[in-house]
Amino acid sequence: MDLRQLTTFVQTADLGSLSRAAERLRIAQPALSRQIRLLEEELKVALFTRHGRGMVLTPAGELLRARAGSILRQVEETRADLTQQGGTVRGHVAFGMPPTVGDVLAARLIERFLALHPDVTLRVVTAYSGYLLDWLHGGEIDIAVMYSPEQAGNIRLSPLLEENLHFVCTDPVEAGRPVRFAEVAAHRLVLPGPQHGLRVLVEKEALRHGLALQVAIEADGLQIQKSLVMRGLGGTILPLPSVHAEVAAGLLRAAPIAEPRLSRRLVVALPLGRQGSTAVRLFGQVLRDEVSAMVASRMWDGRVLAESPDAEAAAPAVPDAPSGRSGGGRAVLHRRRPERSGSASISGADPGRKPARP
Repeated sequence: MDLRQLTTFVQTADLGSLSRAAERLRIAQPALSRQIRLLEEELKVALFTRHGRGMVLTPAGELLRARAGSILRQVEETRADLTQQGGTVRGHVAFGMPPTVGDVLAARLIERFLALHPDVTLRVVTAYSGYLLDWLHGGEIDIAVMYSPEQAGNIRLSPLLEENLHFVCTDPVEAGRPVRFAEVAAHRLVLPGPQHGLRVLVEKEALRHGLALQVAIEADGLQIQKSLVMRGLGGTILPLPSVHAEVAAGLLRAAPIAEPRLSRRLVVALPLGRQGSTAVRLFGQVLRDEVSAMVASRMWDGRVLAESPDAEAAAPAVPDAPSGRSGGGRAVLHRRRPERSGSASISGADPGRKPARP
């Protein structure tokens, strides 16, 4: 098994089509088919089921795909570290975030990092924590920010931020002072669906304090929630960065929630037992610097947490979601299926459907 065969296999598996994989890799389709066939003969298993609509992985193919990303990523990291010259950092970093975090952090983080390390290419994907953990395990992303998951498997979690939640509305009476949770619960609310991590947290606190939430509208999308609130159809509960621009423009009001204070913990996730590249390690440092800057500027209401050198592989918390290369410094943002080379991609996560691999 050589790296070219493994790359060919991964592209075919992810695209589900020999012709599309051949186009992506810029090789003739017969040559690609031959590499797949030789790989299957060497492993003595069928990796794909062929049919008129494309290529579908067999169980053996699924197993190989789960491990192939990590293998290729380690080769790429090693090559990048060995070819650094004169202190210039090169390489590629693929990172993931929950959609609500990506909306407020990704662009600022990319801009800050590329200003320091313009020869590194970046890719960003947004998805719920379960998918991000899968992609970390498979080596398809190098590092992720997520709301602390209940189970993380073979993933190292390091504390990043204790994020305070705010009551968001259009009523000027609520602005400029903390709002008791009992007041929030009695308000007409626009919240995500029952399986969303934020809703789980809010429902849990309401139950603990004997409060009944007045949920008028359920909407999982952040932009939809904000639009509904701006139309006066209810209030919602969100972290401050999610509405910072609207609050600054006077379109929305945001007040911290008190008695009790509602908060969520963000962590940085990295695969255990895998030495990340220099680019990945530097990216993690810049990530912490940017989050600290947002807190210092009061754009993000929360408490920055010290990085733990002995972070556990899992930490109990409420999940964030349903349980679900050439060219210097390039960052191309789009909402289609993330490409695999030289780009930074943002793709939304549908809670009812597993997103495409990054």
